[in-house]
Amino acid sequence: MTLDLDTYEALAREDQTHLLHPQYYAPDHERPVVFDHGQGVWLVDVQGKRYIDALASLWNVAVGHGRGELADAAAEQMRKVAFTNNYVGFSNVPAIRLASKVIDLAYDNMQGVFFTNSGSESNEGALKAARFYWNLQGRPGKVKLISRERSYHGGTLAASAMTGLPAFWKYFGPLAPEISHTKKPDNLECDCTPNSDGECACWMEQAILREDPDTVAAIIVEPVKGAGGVWTPSDDYFPRLREICDRYEVLMIADEVITGFGRTGRWFALEHWGVQPDILSIAKAITSGYVPMGAFIVSAEIFEALKQAPTDARFMHAYTNSGHPTAAAVGLRNLQIMEDERLVENAAVMGEVLADGLRGALEGHPNVAKLRHLGLMAGFSLVKDATTGETFEPSAQTAIRVQRHMREEGGVITRIVADHVVFAPPLVVNASEIGQIVDATRAAVRAVTGT
Repeated sequence: MTLDLDTYEALAREDQTHLLHPQYYAPDHERPVVFDHGQGVWLVDVQGKRYIDALASLWNVAVGHGRGELADAAAEQMRKVAFTNNYVGFSNVPAIRLASKVIDLAYDNMQGVFFTNSGSESNEGALKAARFYWNLQGRPGKVKLISRERSYHGGTLAASAMTGLPAFWKYFGPLAPEISHTKKPDNLECDCTPNSDGECACWMEQAILREDPDTVAAIIVEPVKGAGGVWTPSDDYFPRLREICDRYEVLMIADEVITGFGRTGRWFALEHWGVQPDILSIAKAITSGYVPMGAFIVSAEIFEALKQAPTDARFMHAYTNSGHPTAAAVGLRNLQIMEDERLVENAAVMGEVLADGLRGALEGHPNVAKLRHLGLMAGFSLVKDATTGETFEPSAQTAIRVQRHMREEGGVITRIVADHVVFAPPLVVNASEIGQIVDATRAAVRAVTGT
């Protein structure tokens, strides 16, 4: 479908009149890009312009756009039965099989899967599961959760409080007081290797001690802080964090909504450091975004505690669409595509191609700092002076101009977070397509900075 200018403008006005968008700010939608169709890493708008989708839309379209196999899987299941109740005493074949498949792919200690509709719901449920577990252990005072600066965990009220980005709190308060965040301790000497954003494992230990370990149910961590700017960890960060959680009897929730299912070149990102969480949150790539779905997964120890709960301790957590048969059928077919096409392995290889390309294009540029990547996640910071780290003022305006140039001149769509430009193309991306992403990035940075 290709629309003439008058029809496009009428559609844009209709959008402004009725559609309330995520992270809504009306001026952003005066001339929206309105998509019509896609294939692989490519998207085409209603005016016929082609773009490389360098963020897999929202980190989620892992197997690429236009996969007829997933449409067929949905249609086949819908013809059988589109939806059935998955509550007390009922189940369905796709949900049973998808749960088993996810457990096969996840960490060895994982055992029980609760399906949700989104990553926000997955993280909300993970916190509730942690509190429930500690109640079953006779420790009802362990209710608090600690998150990290720059983290993003979702848009529900509790998940917003978990998020370590203050812009997501403004005008939504008060936030849940039992959820707090790490911060750089004052005058603390440690032997930690800092992460790419300067955070150390000792920050979390200090936060646990500040709150009192006997009151802390869990911490929640993204293996790579995705929506906060693609901030990667040091090699010793997660092993030390696991030891801290064990020492203080605090559960570790791994938010792998972005990193799960191959994004970092492993099925799940904590595999890079040989660490296993107690609870795992997933969404996005489980269906490659073709149908909304997520899950939180609990360890065998937690699952056994739920199974052995007394009659007055039913796990009263539920969603109408939990274990949705159509979504589960799509998820099964999606994971089969990932395995058949070796997309996790491709993410590892193409991730290095992307990192090498960005280094070759931007390393040494006076306005580029902190190139970072893990698998098919990458990012860099735009600064006024890379030597001193001085930032541009007003913040983010330079990144906005770079993003616009990439889209309008280079035909590449990606995301900015404040002064940071980030990338996460579909796992089907090839070297030629990565070359186009890198070329568009180089051209945009040069055009905007004049260097």
